Amino acid sequence: MRWLLDEMLPPATAGELVRLGHDAVSVRDVDLASSNDHEVFTYAVSTQRMVVTENFADYADIVDRRLGRDERCVPVIFVRKSAFPGGGALPAHLAAHLDQWAIAHPEPYVGLHWP
Repeated sequence: MRWLLDEMLPPATAGELVRLGHDAVSVRDVDLASSNDHEVFTYAVSTQRMVVTENFADYADIVDRRLGRDERCVPVIFVRKSAFPGGGALPAHLAAHLDQWAIAHPEPYVGLHWP
């Protein structure tokens, strides 16, 4: 799968996902660090990457508005870092969780997901 990790998630998670066979980048990898959510989402749509974020409120609003205007969207995956071991273990655990979700959902629908 093609992933775009939002800035509140450790960039090393992208490397862990790549190691598991995914195409993954962090917003930092594509010069979108500190960009607003609309810019990040526009990039995700243009590159057909699923957004992985903790930012439910803003991305839920973006998806709702875009779908309401019949504009292109991508799946948005919501995660909570607090649900995983902290420190240096977070990237590997988060990547493993996303990998298992991707296996169970090989063709995710456009919209919001809580794996």
